Amino acid sequence: MSVSRFVGRAASHGRLLVLLVAVRLGVPSNLYAICGLDGAVQEQLQSVDDPQALRALTLKIRLHGTCSACHIARYGGPRNEFGSAVNTLLTVGDRENRVVQRDAGRRITDLLADPSRPDSPTFGELFRLGRFPANSLQNAEPPLPQAQPRTPENITPEQAKELVNKIEAESRFGILQLSRTEELTPETASALAEFRGEMLILGIRSITPETAEALAMSQAETLWLHSLTSLSPDVAESLAKLRGHLVLTGLTQLDSVSLAEKLTRRPGALSFPYLKSLTPEIATALAKSERSLTLAGLTEITPEVQDRLAQTFGTLSLPNLRSLDSLLLAQKLAAVTVLLPKLEKLTAEQVQQFIGFKGQSSFWGGVALPLDAITPETAKAMTATSLKGISLTLVGNKLGSNEILETLLDSSLKITLQDVEELSPDQIRIAFEALNGTSRTGPLDVPRLSLPSLQRLDSAILAEALGGSTGFNFPGVTSISPEAAAALGALPEKEYIGPLGQKIMGPSGSLSFPSLRELSPEIARLMLRKRWGSISLPALQDVSLETIRLLAKQTPRLTLGISGLPPEFAGAFADAPTEWTFGNGTIAFPYVTELAPEAARILVESLNLNRGVGFIGGNVRVSQSPRLIFGGEQGRTASGFPTLSPELAKELSKYEGSLEIQGLGELPDESAAALASFPGPYLVLSGPFSEKLSPAAAESLSKTPGVLQLSLRRLDSVPLAQRFAQQINWTLYDVETVSAAAAPVLSKYKQFFNLRALTVLDSPELARRFVEGNTTGNSITLPALTTLSPEAAQILGAGSKSLYLGLTVLDSPETALALTKSRSKVALPRLRAITPQVNVILQEAPSIEVPPLESLYLLTERRLNP
Repeated sequence: MSVSRFVGRAASHGRLLVLLVAVRLGVPSNLYAICGLDGAVQEQLQSVDDPQALRALTLKIRLHGTCSACHIARYGGPRNEFGSAVNTLLTVGDRENRVVQRDAGRRITDLLADPSRPDSPTFGELFRLGRFPANSLQNAEPPLPQAQPRTPENITPEQAKELVNKIEAESRFGILQLSRTEELTPETASALAEFRGEMLILGIRSITPETAEALAMSQAETLWLHSLTSLSPDVAESLAKLRGHLVLTGLTQLDSVSLAEKLTRRPGALSFPYLKSLTPEIATALAKSERSLTLAGLTEITPEVQDRLAQTFGTLSLPNLRSLDSLLLAQKLAAVTVLLPKLEKLTAEQVQQFIGFKGQSSFWGGVALPLDAITPETAKAMTATSLKGISLTLVGNKLGSNEILETLLDSSLKITLQDVEELSPDQIRIAFEALNGTSRTGPLDVPRLSLPSLQRLDSAILAEALGGSTGFNFPGVTSISPEAAAALGALPEKEYIGPLGQKIMGPSGSLSFPSLRELSPEIARLMLRKRWGSISLPALQDVSLETIRLLAKQTPRLTLGISGLPPEFAGAFADAPTEWTFGNGTIAFPYVTELAPEAARILVESLNLNRGVGFIGGNVRVSQSPRLIFGGEQGRTASGFPTLSPELAKELSKYEGSLEIQGLGELPDESAAALASFPGPYLVLSGPFSEKLSPAAAESLSKTPGVLQLSLRRLDSVPLAQRFAQQINWTLYDVETVSAAAAPVLSKYKQFFNLRALTVLDSPELARRFVEGNTTGNSITLPALTTLSPEAAQILGAGSKSLYLGLTVLDSPETALALTKSRSKVALPRLRAITPQVNVILQEAPSIEVPPLESLYLLTERRLNP
């Protein structure tokens, strides 16, 4: 069916159809970790200069997910060493605040990955080596390398005083960080203790009683000593007297009860990644923590200590525990996600507790237990539950008897054999008989059986069984036999209902091999006898022209990990599917960082050939040319073109489909001028270039005929503001600040006015647009807001909408008074610091919801300028 006929029938659907088409054609997927730590990971990726290290990291993210950089288990659950450090700087309310997340990522760079090692590398050094900074169940990194000796950056008392004054002048509630300072004299510690702000972060690796006494006088809200591994009794007693909060994430030894009690009083999660032992008295003290408690360094603890920990008030995680003797502790650990992959022995009673708890769910990680400890008896106990949908991850590569596998697959459990690299012929037969004909029930569902570490796909019946069960995702496979490829190619296509009501056969299934580096034409021909809904080969490098032609022809959505696209390969995509029914198609090259203009010309001509364009809703342009993507996807902008040359921009500007260039380093003015004539439906540009976009480049981009999406954080171009005001909501996703000149123009935006990343609201025009315009529902939500002027507050307060503001500091009485005038609720859930004058105002303003006033940090009043 031609685009013109489709447009003729669809135009009457109006605005809803326009938005749906926009989603299908041009809006990039910004998928982020649910907990909000991934912004810190992205910041680390941005700092990696080595292309090979970047490729290794982004492939790991594709293979294991961003969550595995910070979390021990899949998706949520306890955090590893890196995640614990990041989480020290973030709160639950920061999950939507990309600014705070990025700042946390930068601050973690200089923290030691293992403070107990004199030669430990930092988290930043590990990222720059192309590896994650800590392990998870999905991601097993080799032992830490030996770091090069570094020169400590110690400071004098005079320098400390200057630094305190500087940070306090920059922010009323800032962070003073000296992670490279390994020693402090008492005099320097006294000078730093004068700092009044959110957090004082010190990297000292030893501490004297005199220095501890000085630091105990710290006026910061939180003191974080991340590299201290043990403390003398005198030092512990001194630090326990600290007026503010105390964080000691690097401890390997904790002997002071008073210090332990002090540590638990800090709001937020409590984590000790390196703590190796625990006495009953310390266990009792730590159990008083009101939030989650993670003790990832503990492997062996006595039954008495286990009983004491079972009394923990909040969530408890002991992910490296090897023996479990306490029934009380087993019951406690079963209350939430069970993560005990290192246990050397399991009883049927324990298993029934872990599996039978009704709160388990596949989405949050379910149950993780050691495969080596599973016996036929415990396997039967696991399958006795009548609950459905429980996800069970078995860690280890020794499967044991075939009876165990048969029992597990005969249940309603969803099994992941995390480390199993191969199955015997009998085990393959068992899997086939249990899984043949089964399928996933939804996009977030977990397959009946997953083998993420399977390296060789050499069995036809295993390929058929796993393909039908997992959506054809084979994370660890590095080689495919002809028999397995033929089995995949023989799977049926899907019957669709066409736009005219006719039945048509089309692509089905998602074929994903994230680890496959080579694909011969012979294997490709067998596997591509059918058409696939999508094919993803992000690690593919060694590939022939014939194979690329086959891949491009047999799927509407193709991701290829090749690092270069020579001219002879560029024309291989001429036969890419054009059928509208299948989503218009996507061709992605996440690791092509250089492209010759000649290759771009051939690629553009082949993808434009005989494809047709049209309009929906009168002015939304559509094209049957596939969406063309260069660089990282889904917000991963760590790889892409270092620069876009004018010659290359000129060739790409002739493309008629949607064009995305992610991770773009530089955009010269001449290149932006060339893109001004780009006719496609969407032009999407993201990456470091947006931090230094010149006024001339901004004006040129504003002239592009199609929808323009830029990852701008600061909008200070009036032409761009005029352009964005005429477009759809997603354009404004990353905007943090709007200049005084651009604000009145942007205020004319007609769609839902949703600037969730906005950090500064000092424009009356923008404030009035929030109040008068069509925001989401009857509320104004600004979760990242850090600065609100009295004028803007007065306008917001005079409106009828409820307010949700992410302010952490409120030191302006005028702003506070303006908010008290609101006729609806004003929520300030992230408020951390106020002045005495604001404190009085909030006490008399019940309509403003804030944390308990006694928990807020009390700032001094601002000094008047002389």
